Amino acid sequence: MGTNRRYPDAGARRGQERQLLEARSRGPLHSLTDEQLELGSRAVSIAPERGSMWGLAWLRFGDADIRCRVRVRRWTEDAVGVEVEVGGDTLRCWVWQGAVQRTGDRASGG
Repeated sequence: MGTNRRYPDAGARRGQERQLLEARSRGPLHSLTDEQLELGSRAVSIAPERGSMWGLAWLRFGDADIRCRVRVRRWTEDAVGVEVEVGGDTLRCWVWQGAVQRTGDRASGG
């Protein structure tokens, strides 16, 4: 079977979408708590709309962990606010900074 030269990452995106749908069926997306984030006493940086920031992050749905491409939306000294598309829905959560690896663009990474 050949490769898709026009959209070389299309197969990987479809594979990730299947994995995300499976993980989502295992339970809700987990996020750090307000107590863990300490947003009332920490500075929050917000990513600009232009020049999107992308990364690979470990997310947890119910009892299922999945590493996937995410859009970085905001961050603190310790945590990163990310969003991911799953089945046409945009889901958002906060994860520890160590759970995210920055990539150059949406197509980069695992």
